[in-house]
Amino acid sequence: MSQITIQCRLVASESSRQQLWKLMAELNTPLINKLLRQVNQHPEFETWRQKGKHPTSVVKELCQPLKIDPLFIGQPGRFYTSAIALVNYIYKSWFALMKRSQFQLEGKNRWLEMLNSDVELVESSGVSLDSLRTKAAEILVQFAPLNTAETQSTNGKKAKKRKKAKNSDSKSLSKNLF
Repeated sequence: MSQITIQCRLVASESSRQQLWKLMAELNTPLINKLLRQVNQHPEFETWRQKGKHPTSVVKELCQPLKIDPLFIGQPGRFYTSAIALVNYIYKSWFALMKRSQFQLEGKNRWLEMLNSDVELVESSGVSLDSLRTKAAEILVQFAPLNTAETQSTNGKKAKKRKKAKNSDSKSLSKNLF
């Protein structure tokens, strides 16, 4: 997800610029910060983090009481809408990043759980290390490419099909090894 920033020059009187600055810096920015904190403190926040998304209507609901708060009152409607949209965008991006990081962490933990020392493998399987190595070699031989010259072909569609087959073979290899 990307956001486009447009830079422009505001040509207005000093009083108009001061009024706009007051709206942005003294009212809208604190509103955004308050909404960010409220979403973070919401009872369902952990559930949203695990799901990787939040209902966007929550931010709008949290903003409703703030519209009558003396700290944030007097902003044009588009400023409230902009604050809601910005908070939703920030949390949508953050939740997506957290979900991806969680998947990566879980994957690494699965790999770490599978990696055992030779002693642990012998204990958990109840067979000797030599028989484990022999069985692993047999499994690897089953999945060795049949004709290496054929897999190195650079012929357009055939090469793509072979690459797909090779990827599915590597997936089934890892599946069988697990």
